[in-house]
Amino acid sequence: MKTFKRSVLTATLLAAMVLVQGCALLLLGGVAAGAAYGTVKYVKNTLTVTHDVSLDKAWAAANATLKDLQMPVTASTKDGASGKLEARNAQNQPVVIQVIRKTDRVTEIQITVGTFESAANKIESQQIHDKMKARL
Repeated sequence: MKTFKRSVLTATLLAAMVLVQGCALLLLGGVAAGAAYGTVKYVKNTLTVTHDVSLDKAWAAANATLKDLQMPVTASTKDGASGKLEARNAQNQPVVIQVIRKTDRVTEIQITVGTFESAANKIESQQIHDKMKARL
C-alpha cells in the first residue's frame, strides 16, 4: 500500500510541477511580448524603440519632428521596407532617424545623434523620440 501511495504522490507532484512550470512560461512569454513594443533601448549611441504603427506613419512623424525642431534634412531615402533621414542639429552634429518595417503595423525606429555616445546626445535622442511619439 505504501508503494501505491508513493506512486500517486509522485505522479501528483510531477503533474503539479508541469502545470506550474507551464503557467510560469506562459506568464514570462506574455511579459516578454508586451515589453517588446514601446521599450526604449540606447546602445552604441543609438536609441531604438519598436512601435505598433505603420512604416508610413512613422516616416511622416519623423519628417514632421525634424521640421518642428528646425533640423534641416540633408538626405532622405525610403522604400517599402525602411526609410532613413539625415539632418543636422543646432550644434551641427549629424542626426539620423531610421524607420524599419517589421510588419504592416509594427515599425522599429532608430535615432542617432552625433558621432560618439554622450549624455547630451542620449538626451537629445530621447527628446526627438518623445516628439515623434506624440505624432504616432
